[in-house]
Amino acid sequence: MKKIIIFSVLFLFSFSSLHAVIGWSGNIWPNSGSNQTNGSDITVYYQIWKDGVTGGSGPGADLSATLFYKKSTETTYQSYVMTYNTAVGNNDEYMGTIPDTYFGSGDIINFYCEGYDSTDATYSYGTDQAGGGPYDAGNPGSYNIVGGISQDVTVTFQVDLSVVGPIEPVTVAGSFNSWNASANELTAQGNDIYAGDVLFTAGTNPSQEYKFVNGGNWENEIANRTLTIDDSSPTMILPVVYFNNLDPNDFTDIDVTVTVSVDVADSVGAGCVFDSLGIYGNVAPFDWDFGVIHNELVEIITDELWTGEFLFPAGSWKHVEFKLGRNGLDLEAGFGENHTFDIDDSGSTQLISCVYGTMGPVTSIDDPHNQDIFMKSSPNPFKGQTHISFALKSQTYQEATVSIFNLKGQLVQTFETQTDAFGQGDVIWDGKDLQGKELKSGIYFYKISTNDVSEINKMIMMR
Repeated sequence: MKKIIIFSVLFLFSFSSLHAVIGWSGNIWPNSGSNQTNGSDITVYYQIWKDGVTGGSGPGADLSATLFYKKSTETTYQSYVMTYNTAVGNNDEYMGTIPDTYFGSGDIINFYCEGYDSTDATYSYGTDQAGGGPYDAGNPGSYNIVGGISQDVTVTFQVDLSVVGPIEPVTVAGSFNSWNASANELTAQGNDIYAGDVLFTAGTNPSQEYKFVNGGNWENEIANRTLTIDDSSPTMILPVVYFNNLDPNDFTDIDVTVTVSVDVADSVGAGCVFDSLGIYGNVAPFDWDFGVIHNELVEIITDELWTGEFLFPAGSWKHVEFKLGRNGLDLEAGFGENHTFDIDDSGSTQLISCVYGTMGPVTSIDDPHNQDIFMKSSPNPFKGQTHISFALKSQTYQEATVSIFNLKGQLVQTFETQTDAFGQGDVIWDGKDLQGKELKSGIYFYKISTNDVSEINKMIMMR
């Protein structure tokens, strides 16, 4: 019984200690490195999270925060006990002030924020909203003190909402209006473009940050936009930008079927086992749901080649990042290391290839599919040799080039030929490269080109 009591006491102690620790602190604002205006106080915000303590209707028990600051030329920090401001989600936000009487133009102010938990006498030091830090006495953040603008300047903000669709009210919020999403409303200019003026009075900080807000929806896929006010003129017109920087040219106009081929031979040789292979990525039909086999490829050549076709519907984001999931698991490379390619919507099909474990841009071979050339290889798949035949829609004599590429997009063989009077031609390929060396099994692409048109297709060689 004694052992049980001792265990219970230790458990309760450990449990209490665990929950006594500040779990996180940060979101310091303004960010380190920003310009602050001479003649205006600098109000600094700082957030603390402690499990089960913060995020309530008032400050979390036994927590406090202190702002430390000094000029870069000084050795001793000034301190300011920060006051509780509000709850931000599950965090408590504190605020403190660096008085304008402390600094002048040209000064650099060093600072850091310190959270304190009196239940266990532990400290926490925070990062800013740009991820800088954590800052402390030995590694402080900094503010640059600058002079304000010399005259009133009216700045015109403009945003294009054609991709996301406008939802009024459309507004601009930023450091100049305390990030109030309803303070500065923009008006429709036509073609889903909204614009509005904001007056910056003389003495205002020339460095501002802002975002557009569409019907209460903030730009959430980009960092804060930045503005340096040009006070050489009383007016300043900013260029039109897309909401969240979503340019219509970044989305496909038509459905595109992408054929993906993956070379696994080197990985198999290194001992990797491929019971299945799926694709995971940032654009549908891909997703990042590892653990479940999604978008499964088919093994065409045992221990060498997997392939699959995937439809990207019109309106898809063109800039694709993906990983290959071996047996449903994220084993190919480290976090953030992905294969990349851009969907080419100049035609309805696209051929790409990559090597398992070799990250970065994939090989993409031009695939216009203009239907001006009818072509086939027979047999396909083939052993030994295949007959590549084609017919031009124009049905005329023409010089034609037959080019053969490997899975990496490298030219391995080429033929020059002449069509007959009906625009028909053919060549026989024996599976050898330009040096007469037999190539290994795999997917190859054959491209027919004339002065006017070109077409590409795939074939499989099996030794």
